[in-house]
Amino acid sequence: MSDSEANKAIVHRYFEMFNSGDLSRLADIVSEDYGDKLEGQTSGIEVVRSYLKGLKASFPDFTWTIEQIIGEGDRVAVMNRVSGTQVNDFGDIKATGNRVDFAAFQFYRIADGKLAEHWEVADFAKFQEQLTAKPAATAFKSFQNTLKD
Repeated sequence: MSDSEANKAIVHRYFEMFNSGDLSRLADIVSEDYGDKLEGQTSGIEVVRSYLKGLKASFPDFTWTIEQIIGEGDRVAVMNRVSGTQVNDFGDIKATGNRVDFAAFQFYRIADGKLAEHWEVADFAKFQEQLTAKPAATAFKSFQNTLKD
């Protein structure tokens, strides 16, 4: 198996672990000083563990579904779907029972057989809209509406 294939397998294991909700083997997949570049995150495996547990507490059926995965060298890029139902509070948002489904793009760096860094771009506007049932008035949507005239 090539390094790129081995790195993609690590990402697959991470997604499978999250989907199952069993984080007991997180240290086998994520480095101790894991650097999550998601907004508001700080580094470290315990931060990631807390974050993942929090997501599963709010959305017990949250799943990450890989739609495309590309690996080159020590980097792996994933286009995926995120979906689940909010049954418990999510930060300041009280439990809604709403189902969410949105796209995300993940970018990982692998070192010594573990995930070392993570960057993410996701459709958080769609997530927010589905969660709060309030249409998001984003600048891009406003721009698109001006083109329809």
